[in-house]
Amino acid sequence: WSCVVNMAEEGDPSFTVVEYMRDHSGYKCGYCKSDNTNFSHGMWAHRMAVGDYQDLIDRGWRRSGKYCYKPTMDRTCCPMYTIKCDTLEFKLSKSQKKILKRIHRYLSHGAAKEEKVFGNDSSESMQGNPEYVIPKFEASQELSSVSLCTNVVNMRKNLESSATEEKESSLNSNKEYLTPGTEKDTNLCKASVESASQDFIGESPILKPKKLATTGPDPSRPPCRKAKDIRRERKEAKLAKLAQEALTRGESPMETKQCKMPNTQKVLEDFISEPLPENPAHTLEHTFKMAHQVYEMYQIKIHGDTPSKCSEPQFKRFLCNSPLEPWQPHIGPPQGYGAFHHQYWLDGRLIAVGVLDILPHCLSSVYFYYDPEFSFLSLGTYASLREIALTRELQRRVPSLKWYYMGFYIHSCPKMRYKGRYNPSFLLCPETYSWIPIENALPQLDAAKYSRLNEDAAAVDENGQVDISKIRVLYRQDLMRYGRYHALNPGADDEEEVREYATLVGAKCAYSLFLYRS
Repeated sequence: WSCVVNMAEEGDPSFTVVEYMRDHSGYKCGYCKSDNTNFSHGMWAHRMAVGDYQDLIDRGWRRSGKYCYKPTMDRTCCPMYTIKCDTLEFKLSKSQKKILKRIHRYLSHGAAKEEKVFGNDSSESMQGNPEYVIPKFEASQELSSVSLCTNVVNMRKNLESSATEEKESSLNSNKEYLTPGTEKDTNLCKASVESASQDFIGESPILKPKKLATTGPDPSRPPCRKAKDIRRERKEAKLAKLAQEALTRGESPMETKQCKMPNTQKVLEDFISEPLPENPAHTLEHTFKMAHQVYEMYQIKIHGDTPSKCSEPQFKRFLCNSPLEPWQPHIGPPQGYGAFHHQYWLDGRLIAVGVLDILPHCLSSVYFYYDPEFSFLSLGTYASLREIALTRELQRRVPSLKWYYMGFYIHSCPKMRYKGRYNPSFLLCPETYSWIPIENALPQLDAAKYSRLNEDAAAVDENGQVDISKIRVLYRQDLMRYGRYHALNPGADDEEEVREYATLVGAKCAYSLFLYRS
């Protein structure tokens, strides 16, 4: 017997390792506030190929950091239906045009009416309060290494430790600056299909990308000075100061000069905080602190969190840590596939951040937060429109990438119904995993909070039949099928758990992901 490792997406060298967390207990719902009526299934993703995650969200899964969860739809108090928008057919509504005009007016003239817009924008980030999706579990352990040995491919890859994965490199920032501009076409907001989008996005002097890479010295600035000249000037200034202090004490400056300065070793902080000359050729921005500060203000003001609930470690776990393995093929999005932070800057100030996953067939909105001082600009709606425009821009390069996933639509929670106003939208049937136009689904959801949605009684889950003996397993750093694993461990009482996992992820993922077994 041999195990052939097929990659999740053609050409993608990544692979996926998950740890299923079986638990059927209820916990607090952040939407209706019930104490123990929220039910979901969960698994910890140690690492994940973008193609595998695409398949998982098409079966109702969603990630929060590295924790992936799937609501138990027929049991949970507030059923969550995966929702997506066809960006190529997207039509702006009157209220959406109004918001775009308001921001254009604000940037152009510095004034904006604090008028009431249809819907409450304070809730209009594409995901809800992170309290709603806090993982019920942590991984039992961080996997340190994995051996992938087959008769076709002999691969040895290291699964990064949790410390490595918490590097701030996961804050892959596609920075956009809210600065006036004159060009109609920008990198991230060209509208290729809808003329209305060109009117309100393409011509708007807004969100013009500012590339951080430089092309050479700025001729308007003085030439760069050599470091040794700067050091010499600092030394001379320091000696002059010491001499002045010596004169004040009645000592000879020559005696002071003869006293050597103590030869202290520079520490890390000295190098980091070493001052730059006036008008330096380059400036480096470290945005993590700013991003966290905006997040903290948003969570406290908009969602009523305490400071401890939006600490830096919690921020990293929720929005910086991602299991997605970056992949940048020759034919693909310019930024590649993976997790990104899409930052919005106004006059040099970070005012909003959209956390995005760019996947083979969609741009998936993970979370959006903003500085509450700018609530009057309806940034939640604006960012969603920008992300739709970005999806359309990416689709011009990758034809299959045309969908904008907005997380979950929760009809039983009126504040979450705004997602249905991005037309045309589709909801995922929780039984057949087919996509249903939202206008067909709404009458069913008005009648009952849980609905199959697909009205074809003969339709079935075509991806639901799984031969569990063929499920991929990672056991003691070896890759094998579950059948072989069970033969090696006849006493393992986990068949029911593995069968439940396979039903939830579907056959395609069950035969692609590696299920960790201890």
